[in-house]
Amino acid sequence: MRNIFTHGFLAFISRLAIICNVFFILSLMIMLLKWFKLPDFLANFIAVLGLEMSPVANITFLIWLLGVKWTRKVYFIPRWQTIAILIMLLIQITAAFI
Repeated sequence: MRNIFTHGFLAFISRLAIICNVFFILSLMIMLLKWFKLPDFLANFIAVLGLEMSPVANITFLIWLLGVKWTRKVYFIPRWQTIAILIMLLIQITAAFI
């Protein structure tokens, strides 16, 4: 059986999660700050990446990270990146229930 938990996909999903988390922060700014106006097509694009894709990317990163740790493979993801993704996931879970 081939191991599916590869370092390449973990690196890709961590970069994707960081980008989506930036869009999540921008979408919160659009919703909460009335003076922060953007054209509709740009606001919709930011909302899709931030509100819908960001939690999926963060959960996928977390599952993949646990899988890589479980198989005891060596991975090279910066610690700040992992911490930032996990903090943003907690913020997204909190924002979903508020």
